[in-house]
Amino acid sequence: MPSNTEGGRSRNMGISSRRRFLTMLLTAGAAAMLASMIPNAITNNGQGIESTTANNSAISSVINESRANQLITNGSTVNITVPTASHISAIKTFPTNKTQQVNVDAVAVSNATNNTGSTSNVTNVSLTPLDDWYIVQIGPTPQVNIGNYMLVVDGLVNNPLNLTYSELTSMPTTTIIDTLQCVSDPYFLKAMVKWIGVPLKYVLNAAGVQSGATKVILYGADGYTSDLPLWKAMENDTLIAFMADGQPLLATHGYPVRLVVPRWWGYKYVKWLVKITVTNENYLGYWESRGYPDVARKNGD
Repeated sequence: MPSNTEGGRSRNMGISSRRRFLTMLLTAGAAAMLASMIPNAITNNGQGIESTTANNSAISSVINESRANQLITNGSTVNITVPTASHISAIKTFPTNKTQQVNVDAVAVSNATNNTGSTSNVTNVSLTPLDDWYIVQIGPTPQVNIGNYMLVVDGLVNNPLNLTYSELTSMPTTTIIDTLQCVSDPYFLKAMVKWIGVPLKYVLNAAGVQSGATKVILYGADGYTSDLPLWKAMENDTLIAFMADGQPLLATHGYPVRLVVPRWWGYKYVKWLVKITVTNENYLGYWESRGYPDVARKNGD
């Protein structure tokens, strides 16, 4: 009997030793994994989880920003009135900065907008290549079939429209140079773009805006919405754009058409535009309803 007891005790001690050894291995592995994750979690003085990484590689992730009101641009701090937690649920891709900029020697249009927001003929402008733009969106990129694409214009209009892509692109166009810029990080998230598109004003006039209308609601194929006061929608260089830098839009940048709102922040530039509704209601879009300024001027323009 004693020998059996001792044998059982020996076996138990062997099992216990193996368990302790396995526990030590698991603990060491967890510690190593945690250590490898720490550098990726530290960003910009520890004020968020957003990181551009040392080699400026592209990042696409769910961003939780806590530095919305103090952003660093060219070494100086600028104050921007946006919510304290901005673009929490947005998917972001940062520019790679690996592609040479495209030089434009001259833009022969009378209403080209340069990066200061003024209107003039623009020469010697460096455009940001399409594959090096930043991306901010609320969900996956929708795949829009150009064959059955339709831009609906409804609401307080006398003549509701259902425009095909070919009908839209056959309308009179305007060419502008404009800086697309994200309010949550205006230094890193920006692109200089040559847009070609139909003035939104032209489409609204074709639909016949009724008296009493005050706003335009814009819908993207991904479920995103934004809005413009009617006076901004009727400015000559607010565009329904279908080309950028001489090429059709990329799917990630709003193909087949997107809104362009010069001198205003990028959250007004609705991608994959499928519907425009004219209203007299105080509608607020996706980010506007979350506290972003409804009148989204960059420089008081």
